[in-house]
Amino acid sequence: MRTAYLKSMSRLLSTLCLLTSAALPLSGAAAAELKGYAWLCAENNKICFWHKAVVTPPKGWIEDEAWTKRYQAVVLFESGDKSKEKPVMYLRTHSGDGTLSLDRYISVAQERWLKQVPDSSIVPLADFERNGQPSFKIFLYKNPSQPDQAFELTAFMKGVDPAHPDQTYFFQIVLSSPSMKELERTKPAFYELLAKI
Repeated sequence: MRTAYLKSMSRLLSTLCLLTSAALPLSGAAAAELKGYAWLCAENNKICFWHKAVVTPPKGWIEDEAWTKRYQAVVLFESGDKSKEKPVMYLRTHSGDGTLSLDRYISVAQERWLKQVPDSSIVPLADFERNGQPSFKIFLYKNPSQPDQAFELTAFMKGVDPAHPDQTYFFQIVLSSPSMKELERTKPAFYELLAKI
């Protein structure tokens, strides 16, 4: 079991008990097609929402639907292999404040991560530009104290649903790997996924 990954996902995503679930159709966002879900949250007896990006996995990668549902993020494994020696990719999407800049969103996310993993270092890489669509800001995370996710490529992007311009979505795509060698090997799949969002 990828316990470090599970702990990391748990810190980043709230694990919520699904009592009822109903699909809510959303029109395609400028950045990705989204599918909305609503359910009754057990802990506060209120309606909770999750927006899942509908994407085709990169060649050779398989979505694990149980993990996706559990962590409210599209979780992908290469050839379905969940062993700790192999990378994992996940894609988080949530609606947010349209006045919040992407840079500020990234800053807050990284501040939280560094509080959780103080020995981590974050290196900015070149943006991933897309023709006529929002670009991704890319970072390399080095996490020495997290062996299951020692190296991570993380992409951030802000998109707006053109049919509902008051709706803003933030996307975070992560390729998490126990080694730099495996990260480099699977990096093309990461960029293939970015191109599809």
